Amino acid sequence: MPAKKGNTPDKIKNTARTIFLANGFRETSMQMIASEVGISAPGLYKHFESKEEIFSALVDPLITAIKEILHMAENEKDTLLAEGKSEKVWNKEKTFKEMLDFIYANFSGMKLLLFCAEGTAYENIIDKVADYETQVMLRTLPRLREQGMDIPEIDAETISTMMRQQYRTHAEFIRKDYPRERAEQYQKEVDTFFTAGWRALLRF
Repeated sequence: MPAKKGNTPDKIKNTARTIFLANGFRETSMQMIASEVGISAPGLYKHFESKEEIFSALVDPLITAIKEILHMAENEKDTLLAEGKSEKVWNKEKTFKEMLDFIYANFSGMKLLLFCAEGTAYENIIDKVADYETQVMLRTLPRLREQGMDIPEIDAETISTMMRQQYRTHAEFIRKDYPRERAEQYQKEVDTFFTAGWRALLRF
């Protein structure tokens, strides 16, 4: 097969991203990627050992950035608690804006990570993020009680189940390809709904 001009790892990744988005990881083959790029399968293997390696190259930078955003949000929450500003702990407007900025700067990659990763080590990444946030909440609640808030004991599994549902709901705008303005409104609506539920459950 004659090679198309400009066969670089970046071109391979860009081509693979399009195919992964159309078919999902599981239904994509190295031969499909090679054919679309315009090289032989052995030629493709010179750049990447497997489709798993290509997928990882596409999403690993996004995961690193997401972790940084989440860790920054947790650090800000710790600062508020240390300053006795417990009433501001649940305000996620800044975090949501930062996350939306990041998502819309990397929209196709985020859709790939969240909805096309079945069969990879990144499968169920939404639930993993929700589980991280569950652990943050479980560490936060005792500190709020220490500051005088009358928060009841809630089973960790209950918090995890609801947190997973919340994050799945938040992510739907990516699956549905909402434009930025519609996504902002959608996020506000989802946040209003879930915040009311958390406040009723935790009595704050």
